[in-house]
Amino acid sequence: MISIIKGSIQKYQISKDSYVDLLTSCGIGYRVFIPSSYILPQIGQEFSLFTHFHVREDAQTLYGFTSENERDFFEQLIQVSGVGPKIGMSILSAFSRDEIEKLIEEGDARALSKVPGLGMKRAQKIIIELRGIIDLTKSQVEESSLLKDVKEALKTLGFDSNSVKEKLSLAEKLLKESPEITAEQLIKEVIRN
Repeated sequence: MISIIKGSIQKYQISKDSYVDLLTSCGIGYRVFIPSSYILPQIGQEFSLFTHFHVREDAQTLYGFTSENERDFFEQLIQVSGVGPKIGMSILSAFSRDEIEKLIEEGDARALSKVPGLGMKRAQKIIIELRGIIDLTKSQVEESSLLKDVKEALKTLGFDSNSVKEKLSLAEKLLKESPEITAEQLIKEVIRN
C-alpha cells in the first residue's frame, strides 16, 4: 500500500477532478487526485501527500491529502455505503474536515447535500453512519493526559461520541474541583454519574 508520496510537482490541474503529478527522487511519477480546494506550490517544487490507494477491477487510483488526519477522515467517509472516492473528494473539496464534523454533529443534511453528486439521502446516511464513529469531542475539550485517559476508557467501554462529550465535560469539572484526582478515580466518578 502506498501511504505517503513526496516528489517534485510536474503538472497539476485544479477542476472537478483535481490532480497533481509528482516525480519522486527514484524517478517514478505518480498522478494523485486531490481536493480542488488545495493551493499548490509552483511546478518543480517539492510536495508531499498522505495517500489512499484505491483499487477496483478497472482502476488503481491514488488520492492525496496534506495531512494524515484528513486522509483518515476520507477513508471513514468512503466506508459509508454509496459514498465512493469521487464523492468523498467532492465533500472534502466543498468543506474542511471541521466544517463536515460540525454538519454531522448538528445533523445538517441539507447543507451537506449541496455537494455535487451527493443528494439528500446519502447526506443523511453519512450523518447517521459517522455520527457515532468520528471523534467530535476533540475540539470541545482541551485535553490533558488525564482527560485523554478518560476518553479512551469511555470509548473502550462502548460510549458513543455524544455520551463521551458529556462525560468529558463532567471530568473537566471534577478535575477543577480536585486537581490531585487519579485517572482511575476520575474514570470511576465519570461512569458513576
